[in-house]
Amino acid sequence: MALLIPRISVAQAATLINILIAALQYTLALALAALLVYCIPAVNPALAWNVIGRRLHASPWATLLRAETVRGTGARVALFAYLSLATTLLVAVAGVVMPLGLSSGPMLQAPLKGVPAAFVADASPLGLATSPRQPMYGRVCGGFRPVACPGNAVNTTVIPQAIVDQFNASAHGPFGMQFRRYYNGTAGYHYPMSVPQFTMTESLILRNGIFAVEGLIVDLDNPGVGLWNHTMPSGVAHGGVWSEDLLWLEPVTSCVDTNLTIDYTLAGTYLTYQVEKYNLTDRGGFYNLTHEYPTFNRDGQNLNLGEHAYKGAVLSNFYTMRAFNNMTRNASHPGRALPVNSSTTHFFAGKLQPLSMLYMGQVDAGGNLSFSGANLQTACVGYGGQDIANISNVAVHCGLFLGPPQRTDGGDARLPADNSTWTQRMFACASATRARMQRVEFASNGTMDLAALRIARSDIATPVLWGMEKSDILLSDVDLLWGRVPDAHERAASLWTTRSDVFYVPAGATDIWGVTTGGMAGVLPAMAWTTLENPLSQVDYSGVTNFALLRKFQSMLLRDPLGGAAQIKNLMWTDLMANNVMGSDSRTSLLVGENVPSVSYDLRYAIPALLLILLWLPSVIGAAFVLLTGLLKISYLRYLLSHTSAGRIALGDSALRPVHQQYMAPATPMAGATRGDDETRWAKGAGRVPVWVEQGEDGYGHGKERDFAAVATHER
Repeated sequence: MALLIPRISVAQAATLINILIAALQYTLALALAALLVYCIPAVNPALAWNVIGRRLHASPWATLLRAETVRGTGARVALFAYLSLATTLLVAVAGVVMPLGLSSGPMLQAPLKGVPAAFVADASPLGLATSPRQPMYGRVCGGFRPVACPGNAVNTTVIPQAIVDQFNASAHGPFGMQFRRYYNGTAGYHYPMSVPQFTMTESLILRNGIFAVEGLIVDLDNPGVGLWNHTMPSGVAHGGVWSEDLLWLEPVTSCVDTNLTIDYTLAGTYLTYQVEKYNLTDRGGFYNLTHEYPTFNRDGQNLNLGEHAYKGAVLSNFYTMRAFNNMTRNASHPGRALPVNSSTTHFFAGKLQPLSMLYMGQVDAGGNLSFSGANLQTACVGYGGQDIANISNVAVHCGLFLGPPQRTDGGDARLPADNSTWTQRMFACASATRARMQRVEFASNGTMDLAALRIARSDIATPVLWGMEKSDILLSDVDLLWGRVPDAHERAASLWTTRSDVFYVPAGATDIWGVTTGGMAGVLPAMAWTTLENPLSQVDYSGVTNFALLRKFQSMLLRDPLGGAAQIKNLMWTDLMANNVMGSDSRTSLLVGENVPSVSYDLRYAIPALLLILLWLPSVIGAAFVLLTGLLKISYLRYLLSHTSAGRIALGDSALRPVHQQYMAPATPMAGATRGDDETRWAKGAGRVPVWVEQGEDGYGHGKERDFAAVATHER
């Protein structure tokens, strides 16, 4: 059973408890002293009066009734009396005020130690939709006919063990990546293997931050996914912190403004948001188009996506301009509006969408030659199906991107209406997938819950060795395996290797065909890019049916047009990957710094205690000094305690004497005892003499020279 009190902190509760206990202690002392006085008989042994006097003078009655005064006691006695009173008050105030400064402090970390790790299931829709982990690895080689895969593997159901061992020597190879959902059947040339079911289960794109889902760490602030088969420390009551090095896949995109926009006026499109007729407006894409043919640096893994995007923008604008009856640069001007419709451009305006590099269709290039969007695509990415698959042919993906609609008449973009005017900017973008090693820091609160994890990631300072199968197979025929490999394989004859912080994923058959036969999950980055480039894709990021997504994309583009367009594409890719890939490597133990609870204290509430310490410290040091040096002996303290007791004074056995009187012999043998005599001797002898309180004129003993009198003579 527990008592619940709202609107109060632990520190305030502790203060109230201290006040209550202090009140109980104070009133109980008053009550017990009063009951003692009422209950004692009139006549008691002198020893009993010692106890009674001690209790009365130690009780609050002595202060309340001002039974004693310090006037005339001398400066030293008065000083210590006032110090005693101040100490009592400070103790009371400190006991009440000090708890108010208490609060729960941060969790502190204990030194790292090995802790058993346990798998934690993900109860989210992604976790529920994930297939059991029984995939059949394999791959198909040959776009038009079967060809031998690397390792001379003709029957591609089984990947040669030498290749498996080579990549499994590191925990971050291709076999640690799996399809989230798959179908165990046949693919390609009727080889049995797992075929991916590339679909959307739960879109995460509206979320922010970095978080864990089934088999992954997903970062939507800096888009990317980390392969992590979620095992967490078990038996850690308050949680803890630990780190793991994960293989991270991230999209990299660079966009160039084509300086062409789509402009239109809404009229009766509230049901479909499909605008059939609109203007293609020249903002510099035609009249200011460069005369120099764009090129890019072909330096393998040293990739400049901006050069690819620029080449795509220039070539797309040039051939689009020619589609308007071979229009020249001089024939256009700033703001020229070219009326077009969905029949000529092959797309409806009014929504965010990918576009063909030549959305006006095939263009006559002269000399009985024509130029298509596929030709522009190849020129932009820098590779084709007849190139050799190798580490230098990076999987670049190019395409035009029509940004989200933005209102231009000053109205609220959240309220489309008839006769409202809108514009959409057109970008040429080049994208690639980059792999890197990331050190991911985890912090748990003690619950085995993925949603409760706090996650951060950072780069690993040391470059690592990346490897890729070495072959002479055409790009259109194979998806080569790649991943991090041990340093011992740096000069392996069967691998291309490079040591770097990052590794751009090379192109393969999936990048060429836009589909995969399955078998190896390393093809998923290419599938995500080709899905985003396909205007007919069933995955919808247009914002037509999701206004929150539309608002997010509109605000991103307003803040930073070029960076916003690139970030939109990166978020889409990350969302697709999170729904279709997962990591499989798990751990049985982790090095964990356990959380240790702490208490925080506000020192302002310690001021009374600090003042008390200022009194306590010199007092204790001074007392220790006089006791340890022999200036004051314990025997003398015992002597004074004995001879200042009420019973001794009443019997005349006390060593206290008026200075102006002559010394009188003690009335009892104990009175003449030296300081070293045992107090118990007096208690057994004179201490048993009955003593009573003599009644005075007012009935309470006032007006008499002495309040205590012996009513019997000590029998010697």
